[in-house]
Amino acid sequence: MSYMPGVGRAMADYLEASAECEELDLPKGEFIAKMGKAYKIALSIAAFVSLVIGIPTTFIWHEDVGIIFLILGIVALLVLPTIISYRCIVNKISLKEEYLVLFIKLKKEVLWDSVKYRKITTGNNKSIKLYDVNGKRLMSFDSATVGFGRIVKMAKRSAIRDYNKKR
Repeated sequence: MSYMPGVGRAMADYLEASAECEELDLPKGEFIAKMGKAYKIALSIAAFVSLVIGIPTTFIWHEDVGIIFLILGIVALLVLPTIISYRCIVNKISLKEEYLVLFIKLKKEVLWDSVKYRKITTGNNKSIKLYDVNGKRLMSFDSATVGFGRIVKMAKRSAIRDYNKKR
């Protein structure tokens, strides 16, 4: 994010670079887009550290501060299965997404033919959003996704137009 100072910006850059390095190992043709290993590890460490700080802080120092750390740790633990299980099978015909949300498996498939618009954001927050003919967002990916660069290339090569709200 452009407003992130120092360490936060450096961490975001590292996670993005790590995902780009993992992307080099993807096979030609069909591939599986997933969250980067470094992102999964960072979220796991953040959840663990928040809980380790939160538990003693709640009882020893300031209860309010400890509860904030506990809430952050619990939220990170609840998001972790989604991040770890996320995968999207990408080929020339479709994008098939599957992941867990609170241990409930969700699946979604989008055909490239049904994607009519794309919105590509560059800079510090690289992302791509894919829309249907009515302007409804079908799928989105950001630079923490391994395979992000290849998805962007696939969207640029096809007849998908840039999204313009005014249309």
